[in-house]
Amino acid sequence: MSTGGGAILAVAYERGGLDFFNMDGEQIGEPSLFRLKAIADGRSTSIGDAAVTLFPGITEAGDLKGYVFSPGLMAPTQIDLPISEERAVQGLCTGDSSAGGLIRIAYWTMANSMSLTTGVLSEVNGDLTWTPEASTQTDFPVTSCVFAYDTLVASPRSEDSASLTRGKYSALLSLEQGKPIQISTDYGLTTMDVGVRDGITIQAPRNPTAITAQGTLPAGGFPGGVVVVAGENASGEHQVVFIDPSEITLEPITE
Repeated sequence: MSTGGGAILAVAYERGGLDFFNMDGEQIGEPSLFRLKAIADGRSTSIGDAAVTLFPGITEAGDLKGYVFSPGLMAPTQIDLPISEERAVQGLCTGDSSAGGLIRIAYWTMANSMSLTTGVLSEVNGDLTWTPEASTQTDFPVTSCVFAYDTLVASPRSEDSASLTRGKYSALLSLEQGKPIQISTDYGLTTMDVGVRDGITIQAPRNPTAITAQGTLPAGGFPGGVVVVAGENASGEHQVVFIDPSEITLEPITE
């Protein structure tokens, strides 16, 4: 999901293909045939006179690429990123950059999953630039990471993670294989399961595989933010589901 000037959802399929959707669940443009093994949260900006949303991702071959949405494009477009990395990349996550720039990126490689390379991707005079930061070493193989404000949190167990922040409320959401969604308010030191109720016409995913979240949205019918989960429901259908987290992000009204 993207931030910055709106909210666009990018969905990459296991068997190939990339789609963009708005927060009403409507497809934007035509699908592409790119084969990705990971895609991170995106950011919207203006380059020249064009509004652009960029999603960093990893190709099936392990290359870091950017995937662009713009109102003038018929389908998602793949671009090169100015990141010098010769090793095959295994996973990545993105976040806001407090020092300016378009987006902060952290990634790890197949050759070394115990080292996270971080840096800031910026736009300068219509071109993308990369400012590397110091590598972060872990004492475990990383399986997912997430930026919580300026803090980079890595996990050796979660298949995917997301940050849900709204005002003073800040939590990490994570997915472990065969388990329901988990939530933590202490950077993953302790977690608890999250129960998600079925909607009127939509079943909650029983086997979630990917997750993203925003505590605030610039527009739309999500006053408490939104959590987006992809996975298989009880009927065996693979879906992307929008979940309302207002019960935990909005304070109850008191008399």
